[in-house]
Amino acid sequence: MKNVRVNFDTWIQLLGMTGVLGGLIFVGLEMRQSQQIALAAQQQARTEIFTGIVNSVNESSEVSLYQILKKVTENASLTASEEKIAENYALQTVWIFENDFIQYKAGLIDENVWLAKLASVRGIASMCHIRDAVEYLLQFTTAELGNLVDVPPKSTCEEKVIN
Repeated sequence: MKNVRVNFDTWIQLLGMTGVLGGLIFVGLEMRQSQQIALAAQQQARTEIFTGIVNSVNESSEVSLYQILKKVTENASLTASEEKIAENYALQTVWIFENDFIQYKAGLIDENVWLAKLASVRGIASMCHIRDAVEYLLQFTTAELGNLVDVPPKSTCEEKVIN
């Protein structure tokens, strides 16, 4: 076997490359952690928004948001106050959905969460009492977002009154 000598400069270069590689791995791990923190912060912000919506209904109505949305889902008759709350809820939901869409496109919302949100807003858009509010606001969003929601035609609403 031949004795191979490695000079001092080669060792310095090897150590330098090892240091750069270690630094890149560290930066990658930090970026991953920052992404996870951003996702958690976005979810916290959405939770706070919906809690605020529920609290505002609690302060302004004798019935809960759940009771109003149940009536909306069943296409039951609403009082003027309940209709106003339902329409405002629909508008707030579309604004939140638009924000979620932008965050999804930026990679800040997980695919499964996005699909659940899309299904939710499609469900809201199909509710007869609030369809007009959803359709109105969607005209001020991007065409791509409006096409995703795909508001059903008004002819699918049937008049029924449940008390």
